[in-house]
Amino acid sequence: MNHLFIIGAQRSGSTYLYHLLNTHPHVLMAQPVQPEPKFFLNDKLYAKGREFYEAAYFNSWTNETRYLGEKGTSYIETETVAQRIREFYPNARILMILRDPVQRAWSNYRFSVQHGLEPLDFKTALVAESDRLKHAAFNTSVNPYAYRRRGHYIDYIKTYLNIFDANQVCILILEEIAGNLKGVQALYRWLNIDDSFNPPTLGEIINPTNVKGEAPIKALRDLASGYQQSQEMLESYLGRRIEMWRRHWETL
Repeated sequence: MNHLFIIGAQRSGSTYLYHLLNTHPHVLMAQPVQPEPKFFLNDKLYAKGREFYEAAYFNSWTNETRYLGEKGTSYIETETVAQRIREFYPNARILMILRDPVQRAWSNYRFSVQHGLEPLDFKTALVAESDRLKHAAFNTSVNPYAYRRRGHYIDYIKTYLNIFDANQVCILILEEIAGNLKGVQALYRWLNIDDSFNPPTLGEIINPTNVKGEAPIKALRDLASGYQQSQEMLESYLGRRIEMWRRHWETL
């Protein structure tokens, strides 16, 4: 059996990607989608081994199933997770779905507010981020306050490329794949599964943030400025420009 992992990034469409795959007859994703298993982040669960993992989360696969998959939006941030996945599944396919980092940070902030994790306004939270990354207490799997830090995607990509071959890693851009059947079918081809499948969730908005409020334009402009270098590094790795992100920043 083949294995795939959606490793993040947070608030970048990983749940959307989960459903694009789980509705495909050749893929079975770990159940339930929420809460995520977070198996490879949990020392006690991981110690139970591969057989436990497969029995616990994949009990309904059929003769059609070619991939067993898991979504862990925090997996992208932890080198230990990458090492553990490779130990169990050295030939696994790794999927990263990335979103305009400015939009991602704002969405991440609203998600934290929605779940009672964030008492600060967005601008203050960004100013406090450095200190909170070092000293904040939290009960989530990873620090909930890394709004700016999480958008430097190339750093996380490098970590996984040190552990997996580049041909095992697929990087998707949310703005390019959402609602785009050709883009989704290209992913199916990369996985060597039926690329004629039209997923019923293609046009759905999944797992939106419900917190209302105007985006703080000045703070978003400052974020965009700070992401220029890391985006250029990401584009260099991909071998192309991500025009949708650039156009959005130009209009802030």
